[in-house]
Amino acid sequence: MKRIRWNEDLLVVAATGEIDLATAGRLERALRGRLPAATVLDLTEVGFLGVAGLRVIESAAARARSERRTTGVVTDARPVLRLLRLFGVDSHIPVYRHLDHAILEVSNR
Repeated sequence: MKRIRWNEDLLVVAATGEIDLATAGRLERALRGRLPAATVLDLTEVGFLGVAGLRVIESAAARARSERRTTGVVTDARPVLRLLRLFGVDSHIPVYRHLDHAILEVSNR
């Protein structure tokens, strides 16, 4: 996981490879601590998202909502999109296909 401080109000967390039971902890650690007003989780380089990773994403988004922060997910990978849709995550966490769109939208919420 790579944490990229876009500006003082926006953090982009970029993940690569697979997010499964073995790697979900790294994603969870990247989403801990004091976070800015908006966080974008960039999954464009993720080829597989398992249920453990999905739980981390949902937990981070729930925390953001409770703290009145915004969260968005970026992906165009079919396996990742399929899982987000199957579990209904895309109904309460905005999903974008391009990072620049996510940055604009999430920053302006």
